[in-house]
Amino acid sequence: MTKTKIINPFSTAFLDKFILAPNVLPLQDKLLIELDQQLSHFEQVFLNPEIEQNLISRNELLASYAISKAENSQLTLGEAEDVYQLILGNEKYSFIADKLKNKEKLTQKDHDKLEFFNIAQTFHSISKEKFFLKELTPKYIQNLHKQLTQGLDVFGDHVQGYEPYKSGHWRDNDSVRVGSYTPASYELIPKGVVELIKYIQDDPTPTKVAIFHTALYALHPFNNGNKRICRILEHLLLRSIGLNAKNLYSTSYYYHQHKDRYYKHLLFSLERNNLNHFVSFVQEALSLSIVSVVQLSLQSKRREFLSVQSSSIQTILKPLIKRRELQFKNLFKRSKKKMARQTFVNYLDEAVTKGVVTREKRGKNVYYSLKLLTNEQDTTKNWIKLLQPKLPHIPDKILLV
Repeated sequence: MTKTKIINPFSTAFLDKFILAPNVLPLQDKLLIELDQQLSHFEQVFLNPEIEQNLISRNELLASYAISKAENSQLTLGEAEDVYQLILGNEKYSFIADKLKNKEKLTQKDHDKLEFFNIAQTFHSISKEKFFLKELTPKYIQNLHKQLTQGLDVFGDHVQGYEPYKSGHWRDNDSVRVGSYTPASYELIPKGVVELIKYIQDDPTPTKVAIFHTALYALHPFNNGNKRICRILEHLLLRSIGLNAKNLYSTSYYYHQHKDRYYKHLLFSLERNNLNHFVSFVQEALSLSIVSVVQLSLQSKRREFLSVQSSSIQTILKPLIKRRELQFKNLFKRSKKKMARQTFVNYLDEAVTKGVVTREKRGKNVYYSLKLLTNEQDTTKNWIKLLQPKLPHIPDKILLV
């Protein structure tokens, strides 16, 4: 049995309490880099350019939305999409200024829209330009926080219980708590940030980016908005070391989809001074976000495959866009409010006869799947087979695509 090696990656006060056991982490950097390289090869050889562009736009929107939801935004995805269109059109978000000019009261929803606008605009701008690791400085991090939070402190006079951002400035008090966790004293923040920057610049790897994310959040350098600064920096740092070159994925949306587990692992790391808990979760999010790109491409091809069929066949087979197979009872369950059982059976038989779906009997159950073979199916199958023994958790939503 291999002896567990425990290290203290940092030496400055407060950060020096945190430990890491590298050989207990589920994934090694070599595998994470290989997965990203395989995605790049897949994108170059198999990914339809139109699907690729849709994935890039989708990633920008959903990653920004996920980051805003981490800050308890009440914005719906539809409302976020409306704001996102302003960014794509290079328009300014002047609604807040207009309301103030007219002496109207600002609302929580106004705050959430401006918050999302800042996040999405920042994400959009950093995704278009190459970021070099040498550019990372304390001042850069402060300016990034300023971009993400600009204009928000005006809501202090309008929204009850509002927590100020002090945009672009390090935290200047020790009143902040994260659950039962007490972050670093504000006086330790500047030195801690300098050490974290040196740590990632000296020998950058995907795992060290995850450690940087965890340790920066542990410091809690800003009065408010720490989750968004950590997630944006994680995205930037991964791209600076060569991962996610086309900006096709983001761990932030995975964090949003699994919010309970995100907070559980984060708090475990903070409260136990053990980096492993959250770093392991970041590795899971990173590897499965890579897998999800190919699965989204697969879903697009399934949707296109069905688009030439009658509207009735499209309706009954739509659930097979996101699931590789379904039992008859589960397939019918998703359509029973739209048509009678016998009508459903008739259309399903027609789809089998036309070669649109395959029917397979296993014991007492009958399974249906689209009769479509793609490179995405093989790639996903191979990646899941590789990751399943290593990761403690893979969501059914990914396993069953």
